[in-house]
Amino acid sequence: MLSYRRLLHEYPTGARRRLLLAVVVLALFISAYEGQLAPILPLLLADLGLTLEAYGLITAVSLLFGAVSGYLGGELVDRIGRVRVLVPCMFLSAAACLFMALSQSVAHFVAARILLAFVEGVAMAGTQPLIRDFTPRMGRAQAFAFWSWGPVGANFFAAVLAALTLGLFDDSWRSQIFLMSGLAFAGATVVAFTLRDLSPELRRTIRLSERTTRESGAAATGPRLGPLLGHRVVWAHVAAMSLLYVLLATMNAYGQIMLVEHFAVTVRTASAIVMSFWISNLVASLVFSRLSDRAQNRKPFLVGGGLAAALLLGGLIATMSAGASASWFLVVVLLTGIGLSLGAVLGPWMASFSEYTEEIHPDAQGVAFGLNHFVSRLFILAAVLLAPRVVSATGWQTWMTVTLVAIAAFAVVVTQVQGGMRRAHGSPAAGETDVVVPTAEVPEDSPRS
Repeated sequence: MLSYRRLLHEYPTGARRRLLLAVVVLALFISAYEGQLAPILPLLLADLGLTLEAYGLITAVSLLFGAVSGYLGGELVDRIGRVRVLVPCMFLSAAACLFMALSQSVAHFVAARILLAFVEGVAMAGTQPLIRDFTPRMGRAQAFAFWSWGPVGANFFAAVLAALTLGLFDDSWRSQIFLMSGLAFAGATVVAFTLRDLSPELRRTIRLSERTTRESGAAATGPRLGPLLGHRVVWAHVAAMSLLYVLLATMNAYGQIMLVEHFAVTVRTASAIVMSFWISNLVASLVFSRLSDRAQNRKPFLVGGGLAAALLLGGLIATMSAGASASWFLVVVLLTGIGLSLGAVLGPWMASFSEYTEEIHPDAQGVAFGLNHFVSRLFILAAVLLAPRVVSATGWQTWMTVTLVAIAAFAVVVTQVQGGMRRAHGSPAAGETDVVVPTAEVPEDSPRS
């Protein structure tokens, strides 16, 4: 019998727990890698006779399907089990890649793209709850920081693999999708034979360290979404991350073209500048997440990172007034600083959201992250669709001002999450173990200072 059908009745510790976390990140990496079409987009458009505008509409529709499936997947992983949903969906998404590679018409490609987006959304819904299941609070922000490396790493991997192998297959875009499907099947097999779910009883405990747990009380019955929606702090988390995605989606989809059009740099220089943004973001996410875990506090990193990003983004917008005569070195410094600032936010935000959710309902991690996935994807969709229209009418400086408003709103909204700006006196710091902690009550929505 495959291991994903069996349950863990003892909490994994040490190397075993780290292996399970690594496999979760692998599952996310594979799911994010599937459907990475940016490196082969010109070849694909030419072969299928698609315009960029038509492809943008296809992407928008697939985002909508992915948003809905992400929420539905969150419901499923809470009810059925994370791994029991993740593994079959990983095999289905690999098959969807194969279906896409065989596309002979636009209609066939559209159907494959939507199918892949839908199945991928369900598959990815199980990864964030699994990070929570296998990570005590003492290291949760760091674990989520590694989780965030999956999508970014998939972007780099797709670009590198295309550069190395396209020439071997006569520059056929289908070759990359076939490779994608093969790697996805291999990754799904590794996950199926390695990853296992925690038993429901074990999953319902709130773990502070590998050896220190706190009972979460009797398992709640009935709907999981309703109790979450009644808490203002849950909505503060969801709204904050959705606002943050306005800037992240802009940099992901239009970062290079913005630099080329507004600052008149070459495509190669623009790619290097955008890479500095993402690399600084990845490195900072690990550093600040570790600091957040050591302090066992999330809120100062959310507020501080948001304010720093807003100030630096304001500086970038002011620099944009100079147009092509602006110093590209200053642009690099500002974008790198923005990347660093946002890196202070990602891991602590996910840890904070996960911790608050498990206090309300220990079995609602999937629903909570599914809700966030759905709402944030709507914001991403709005950014991707609106940015070109705003830019064509008023220029990139106006759109970046829109992103500044979103980041400033993020800094305000995160003041409403739980906790104070300093670690509460007497709360356990990283490294403290064997602490006896009483059962917790459902958290209050009023923030503590």
